[in-house]
Amino acid sequence: MIDIAALFRLHQGEVQGYLRKRGISPELAADLTQEAFLRLLSSPPDASVKNAAAYLFRTAANLSTDWRRRQRFLPMAVDQEAALAAAVDDLPSAERQVISRQELAIVQAALNEIPAAVRFVFFARLDGMTFAEIGKRLGISPNTAFSQMNRVMILLRTSLDYARQ
Repeated sequence: MIDIAALFRLHQGEVQGYLRKRGISPELAADLTQEAFLRLLSSPPDASVKNAAAYLFRTAANLSTDWRRRQRFLPMAVDQEAALAAAVDDLPSAERQVISRQELAIVQAALNEIPAAVRFVFFARLDGMTFAEIGKRLGISPNTAFSQMNRVMILLRTSLDYARQ
């Protein structure tokens, strides 16, 4: 488990300094640093963050790059967040809706072709169960559960790719 408070005390100044060297203002550097720590804190428990400091610096760099991109695309907007929200349409187009329904039907047909136990592995993993939990529930090894999940994913990808041709 990561001690986020100790990590913040140890690296907060370094991350802000790193962002300042990239040309970010002190205020924005502080905001992006906090966002980087927030992302580390909210990362999934099963995410394997081996080097928290490296993760923070990479996240901060990515956040600063994203911020620069937004600035380039919205230079004239007074309230950039409002302009961005107004420019983005959350609803998919009619064409995208039809394609999504077709893809969903293809996925459903492919899932109907696989055995129930393998289908259980797929849906249990989507529900957040670990491969160890799935294996215990089905009486199989975690490696077998992982292999079955991979086979399902390959089947779904192949089915969708074939349909798109």
